[in-house]
Amino acid sequence: MVRSPLFLRLFSAILLTLGLFSSAVYLLSVPLIEEKAYEIERDASRTILDNVFELVSKIRGGLEEQRTATVESYKTRLRDMVSAAAGYIDHVHSRADRGEITREEAKRQVAEGLQALRYGSDGYIWATDYQSVILSHPSPDYQGHDKSDLRDNTGRYILPTIIATARREGDGFLTYPWWRPNGDERAPKLSYFRDLPQRGIVVGTGAYLADVDAEVERRKAEAIEDLRQALRNLRIARTGYLYIFDSANRMIIHPNANIENTAFGTLVNPVTGKPIAEELKIAAARGEPLTYLWDKPDDPGNYAYEKISWVRHFQGFDWYIASSVYVEELRRSSVVLGNRILAIAVALMLTGGVLGYVAVRRLVGPLRRLADTAALVRAGDLNAESGIRRDDEIGQLAAAFDAMVGRVRGNIATLDSRVRDRTAALEDANTRLRAAVASQDTARRALAEAEARQRVILDAIPASIAGLDCAERLTFANRRWAELVGRSKAEVIGQPLAAIVGRRAHATLSPHLDRCRAGEAVTFEYSLPRGGRTLITKTTLIPHTGADGAVAGLFVLTLDITDEKQTERQLVEAQRLKAVGQLSGGLAHDFNNLLSIIIGNLSAARERYAGVEGLDAYLEPAQRAGRRGADITGRLLAFSRQQPLKPEPIELCGLLRDMAVLLRRSFPSNIAITVPGEGPDASPPNVWTIADQTQLENALVNLAINARDAMPDGGRLDIAVARRTVMAEGVADSPPPDELPFDEPVRPDDYLELRIRDSGSGFTVEALARAVEPFFTTKAQGSGLGLSMVYGFVKQSRGYLRIDSVAGRGTTITLLLPRAEPAPHRADTAPPPPDALDSGWRGTLALVAEDNDDVRQVMRQQLVELGFSVVEAASGDEAAELVEQIDGLSLLVSDIVMPGLSGIELARRARRLRPDLRVVLVSGFSVESGEPPPDTVILGKPWDKRDLVAAIGRIGDPAKTPAATA
Repeated sequence: MVRSPLFLRLFSAILLTLGLFSSAVYLLSVPLIEEKAYEIERDASRTILDNVFELVSKIRGGLEEQRTATVESYKTRLRDMVSAAAGYIDHVHSRADRGEITREEAKRQVAEGLQALRYGSDGYIWATDYQSVILSHPSPDYQGHDKSDLRDNTGRYILPTIIATARREGDGFLTYPWWRPNGDERAPKLSYFRDLPQRGIVVGTGAYLADVDAEVERRKAEAIEDLRQALRNLRIARTGYLYIFDSANRMIIHPNANIENTAFGTLVNPVTGKPIAEELKIAAARGEPLTYLWDKPDDPGNYAYEKISWVRHFQGFDWYIASSVYVEELRRSSVVLGNRILAIAVALMLTGGVLGYVAVRRLVGPLRRLADTAALVRAGDLNAESGIRRDDEIGQLAAAFDAMVGRVRGNIATLDSRVRDRTAALEDANTRLRAAVASQDTARRALAEAEARQRVILDAIPASIAGLDCAERLTFANRRWAELVGRSKAEVIGQPLAAIVGRRAHATLSPHLDRCRAGEAVTFEYSLPRGGRTLITKTTLIPHTGADGAVAGLFVLTLDITDEKQTERQLVEAQRLKAVGQLSGGLAHDFNNLLSIIIGNLSAARERYAGVEGLDAYLEPAQRAGRRGADITGRLLAFSRQQPLKPEPIELCGLLRDMAVLLRRSFPSNIAITVPGEGPDASPPNVWTIADQTQLENALVNLAINARDAMPDGGRLDIAVARRTVMAEGVADSPPPDELPFDEPVRPDDYLELRIRDSGSGFTVEALARAVEPFFTTKAQGSGLGLSMVYGFVKQSRGYLRIDSVAGRGTTITLLLPRAEPAPHRADTAPPPPDALDSGWRGTLALVAEDNDDVRQVMRQQLVELGFSVVEAASGDEAAELVEQIDGLSLLVSDIVMPGLSGIELARRARRLRPDLRVVLVSGFSVESGEPPPDTVILGKPWDKRDLVAAIGRIGDPAKTPAATA
């Protein structure tokens, strides 16, 4: 076996192949792997350096953010202290205004009180008049002296600059050098000041910026210490490390604590003779690593070991961040890896040789036995067998050879028997063929029955289905598709599509048909006239591919989506009107603030200058314009659904009869008005709804006036009421299909349907589409807010609106309002008289919380005129702090919508602290921030002084309901 030529050739080839493969793998891979491993280790040190650089950048960014936050914190504290001081000054001078103390006593109390108001380590409050005479200062060198000649480093006068800025802008900040307490050194100081024009005083306070810098430096030192600890624990390879030095070559951070804070510039590169620090800076500027020779801890003084350093310059701190690692440590892992690859290659060669020997021997032995058996068969011995039993290819070859010899032997003996068996098999096949033909006939009949059932199903489903061939001839159509084109199924089958739908429609459909023939499924919408109305259909074209992959025809699926499109249009219109309403509500809120300022100042001017001849002729029209503006903002709030409402049960027919009496008196005699329950035999239905009665009356009057304007030559105005119940499927007793739907789908509930129908000129199609938009009108003179107010009131009352109109044939406006159960009649309570304010409140202290400075000034002035001493707050949070700090508060007047705490939250907190405190909340919106505390009055914007007096007078009245509206 060993001397077999085949064995020797195969085994030699295997050994040669293994040797060449192992050598090639080693020579081609090991040097490359060693170099790549070195580059990976080297780049890893640079990556670590980059991460530390990013960390230092974040430390710098955090310090800048900390400085900014610290400065803002100081500014906030300065504003708070000046606000408290201003309130105190105003309180003391108010006592002088009322005659309780003299003006000189007031000045003395202000000076002493401000000198006693100290905070922090050296914070104090100062005050000066407009002539730079300091009225209050903790230092006797300044108290009562004229300090207009004080200048900063640039020669700018300090106090005159502060006074001019305060009188021009109301308040402000200024940075200037100032002496530290108990010291001769001047340091930058940030001061905040505010003008008190009614007192002729500028009050302010300040803080030294050095305190801010000290805080930032402390944070920087803590961050550097954290960075130092992190770098000391960081290693590159085995002994490599990171260190940081500054531009002055002073070591900032180093793993060796003894080197930190020492001069780094004295160390010299032994190869170049230049300072190693300067070479590191040059490497940082070039963005390249620096390679140099250095010693080792275990071999000091022997500068024969190659080192590599990456350096980056961080300009924020003027630092140089560097890495340092021995090159041989970076290459150590690549050398170890190459030796391991060599060992693996040698082991593979040895293992391959042994396995090759065993494999070749196992292969050659059976082949030799098979060759001997073949020689016997060739000699004529048909009973010879190889005797080989294996499960591999050689075993299969031996078994096939033995089987072939056996088949030759068997074929000679059994040829006649196989001919007879073949004849019997042919007869059996003929019998199965006849049975298959019979089965095919049965399947054909079943297929015909299935097609008939399919046609019935396709005709019954609620969709239009058709089939087209590539020439656009109809190969199939169900009953609904034929009805859609106005034909019968027999008339459309086999006809061209253009002949069925018409040339104009076919021209519109052709681009979609071409895309489908190109193999694309296409979906599109198409409108067509049917029965006097327009149907909107959604059609899907699906390509039908044949066996060769080409498009052989088209399937057509068409759905009627007219109702879906109508519902979608209603929802889009409702969303559009809601967006316009939100914009209108925001405008109305801002105008309410402006009108509050205008009306309040006009009223104050009219009272104060009543004796000026001819002035009233100018103020009266301005006041009427202000009240007209208030009416317009009220209508805008109604449209935006943000007006304050008082919903209550209302007997609708009685309300309509009372309104009819007033309308007939003011309408022309050629306009007939009818309402439910009128006439000798009429019995009015007892129907109740939930709504704000005043707003409902305003809405009905607006609709009646619009109807009157639409009938200049006379006509009829009919108002009808009916009960409606909306089920889940739709509206019971629903209107005819040709009438317009409501503005949005109606929720299932019980409703009252209120119809206002006139015989006037009606709306055009364009005007009807914009009927409820604010400021849109078809009248020559009109605000365009009538129908907008009606729409907003209906939506805020959880109702629905529909407008049916044809130009020249009149208009019908239908309102759906929630139905209510009958309620007992309640007697109206008369509002309190304007002089309900108790004179005992004069001289008491009131707190005004309002974020708008001008509105707050109007409220403050009116309260002062009523005898109150007033403290102001510009936010809910500031007001809450004053409630806690100031004793003797008797009245709180607060806006509802403010930054921070809302007015309602402020009222609740104030009531918990001071249960006897009287509260008036001011807003132009409906109360949506929560339920106000009991015995709280809500004053609507805009207001005048009489409204304020009435609101304060209502507080504590047992006859009023909680949270009454003034």
